[in-house]
Amino acid sequence: MKVIKARARRAFSPTKIPGARWVINQYIGCQHACKYCYAKFMCKWYDYGKWGSWVIVKENIPDLVKSKYVAGKVYMSSVSDPYQPIEEKFELTKKILENMNKGIKVSILTKSDLVLRDVELFKRFRNIEVGL
Repeated sequence: MKVIKARARRAFSPTKIPGARWVINQYIGCQHACKYCYAKFMCKWYDYGKWGSWVIVKENIPDLVKSKYVAGKVYMSSVSDPYQPIEEKFELTKKILENMNKGIKVSILTKSDLVLRDVELFKRFRNIEVGL
């Protein structure tokens, strides 16, 4: 598993995902490597190998969400699972949720039971949805 550490310029990126206005991608690439995943297209832009063999870790994103407010729903994440195994080490999703304005609407989709770690953080948000 190749880990590529990077710095993001911004945390919130506009998206055309139905029902969301913004996306946060703290990771690019996904260890789950699901056969059906639409995000495999990322391999066209990143020459690190086969989908699932690498993850880009944007270490500074938790700091970029501090004191920021965006209107509209924020989807986490469009090119990875925010609770993939590498999250146990880097805890970017957890730190983002700790630092994010609690008035922001958040939507999280994961296939990992690691999401249970952050249940108490979810309770701080006025509007959050988590799908498994």
